[in-house]
Amino acid sequence: MQFRFDPEHDELRRSVRRFLGEVASEQAVRRDMVTVSGWDAATWTRLAGELELLGLAVPEEYGGAGYGFVELGLVLQEAGRSLLCAPLLSTSLAIRAVLESADPAAAAEHVPRLAGGTTGTLAVLEARGDRDAAPGTRAARTASGWTVSGRKQWVLDGHTARLLVVSAATDAGTSLFLVDSAAPGVTAEPIPTVDPTRKVARISLTAAKAVLLGTEGGGGDALRRTLDAAVVLLAAEQVGVAQRCLEMATGYAKQRVQFSRPIGSFQAVKHKLATVLLEVEAATSAMMYGLFAADRRPAELAEVACIAGYTCSEAALLAAGENIQVHGGMGATWEHPAHLYLRRATVSRQLLGDPQRHLERLAGSIGLDPAGADPAA
Repeated sequence: MQFRFDPEHDELRRSVRRFLGEVASEQAVRRDMVTVSGWDAATWTRLAGELELLGLAVPEEYGGAGYGFVELGLVLQEAGRSLLCAPLLSTSLAIRAVLESADPAAAAEHVPRLAGGTTGTLAVLEARGDRDAAPGTRAARTASGWTVSGRKQWVLDGHTARLLVVSAATDAGTSLFLVDSAAPGVTAEPIPTVDPTRKVARISLTAAKAVLLGTEGGGGDALRRTLDAAVVLLAAEQVGVAQRCLEMATGYAKQRVQFSRPIGSFQAVKHKLATVLLEVEAATSAMMYGLFAADRRPAELAEVACIAGYTCSEAALLAAGENIQVHGGMGATWEHPAHLYLRRATVSRQLLGDPQRHLERLAGSIGLDPAGADPAA
């Protein structure tokens, strides 16, 4: 593996950054984040239709570009830099879940629609918020098909997603189901969080009509692969957040003058920025290998995702916090964008497992007792 991006990747990055500079400026983010949906329909149409970004990691047989996670990860990294308000991550996860289910008929029907802009999301987490826990949501087979009943928490863009990929228990084990969010028995309630730039919802299902995705009892493995990929894609977004925070802090440290000197010349500020730089570089490396593993070494993905999830979560939070510190009192005001990055970093590190949980899963995957693993060791 050449541990760098190709020129084609750099051109993709530049194109996406130009696009996001148009549609995801600070003014646009502040406008979109206070709406009920949390995103702008016109921007979403351009993102999915004009740029076809949702289809980057979709096989050509389903109308996609046939690329992979590296390309999609670059898009999410740029989305993190700009705090894009759009169901990009949630719909990408719905696409991945359908593809991982090994259900060609479902993929042929739904993946082209999702890649074309129909919104979707993954409804997995429940009361405890543990992605590895068996679902309490139950599916029942009736004379007219399947129904699902239960409650899902922390569903990304759950109040606006049209297609839900829901995990539920059957007699055969964990299974995945497709549920139309407009079907009777489905209600979505937005959940307020500290991050206004990303919406999450609580979804209640009461005998909601569902379609089995893949095989009954075969959803556990597909779900694990999807969630491991999700952690890596979220890590790419977190790297974008961290990189932008470092740029903001460095730029301000060069411009702000105290005692006739730029504050960046003071040792305390230098140390802050140097520490953040080291963490961002480590996070970037973890993200790059995670994306590579998702494409080329799926057998390593479970462990690599834990590494990327831990490293990138911590780097994003550190960079966002230190960005506010370097800016001083101004950085803590509502008018300055620094706090929006801190909010995104804070919530993102909880979405798919907090850093401690990533360490525990990593320890378990390499044969260590997670209960005895000491993160400080």
